[in-house]
Amino acid sequence: MWERDSVIDDVMLDSASIKIPQLHSKYLTLHNEYTLLLKKARQEQNRIIHLRTLYYSGRGTPDMYEDSPFNYKLIKSEVPSWVAVDETVNKIEMKVALYETTLNTLSEILKQIHQMSFNIKNMIIWRQFVNGN
Repeated sequence: MWERDSVIDDVMLDSASIKIPQLHSKYLTLHNEYTLLLKKARQEQNRIIHLRTLYYSGRGTPDMYEDSPFNYKLIKSEVPSWVAVDETVNKIEMKVALYETTLNTLSEILKQIHQMSFNIKNMIIWRQFVNGN
């Protein structure tokens, strides 16, 4: 999406300049949406890690063990390593990482949008210089 939006029409600089607030609004909205999605995913991650810690430490609800029995007795120091390799925990960690990467990208795009007006101004100044104005 940004690949298409980032192109500045060097013939129609006025329309490119008018487009800047629209682009800012579009990507700021996306940034806000992904910020909320990340917050929700982190809350879900904390909840899942807590549940899986209870499960591996043997303090889970009976329903947890009916659905997927765990036949090992772990000492307290072993629980974090089991939680770290748990498939459910890994899925939510990947989801959080995806949202973080998307947010970083959107932040960089917003920085570029802020720079667009300076780039357009520089293009105009360069044209005036080349044309002898």
